[in-house]
Amino acid sequence: MATTKKQADNVSRTTQPRNRSTDSNLESFTCLWLDQNVNSTEDNRDTLQELRQVINHLRTFDNSDECEEYIRQITQEKVVLIVSGSLGRQIVPRIHDLPQFSACYVFCQDKKANEQWANKYHKVKK
Repeated sequence: MATTKKQADNVSRTTQPRNRSTDSNLESFTCLWLDQNVNSTEDNRDTLQELRQVINHLRTFDNSDECEEYIRQITQEKVVLIVSGSLGRQIVPRIHDLPQFSACYVFCQDKKANEQWANKYHKVKK
């Protein structure tokens, strides 16, 4: 599980539309970041900027229902999800068995609090 910005030193930045039909990804993987504060904290903004330097296709969400809907529409790529602990508890059980859902990384300060629920899902990486 990712715990701080320092552990995500290899990261990317592009503004992406929210419309799936106009959102073309030429990569085999797409990276999604789900966090209620994804654009609100300085640490998250810094991490996003770094991620966007190395990830061609990075989308952010602050709502788990919108993120889940987006994931369910994906048919060609594999999804790597970066998620906050609280939203991870909500969304991972709903999407874990989808074939397009490849891996999940929990980005949270409280690693220990998230280990209990995260250990139940093999796609949640440590």
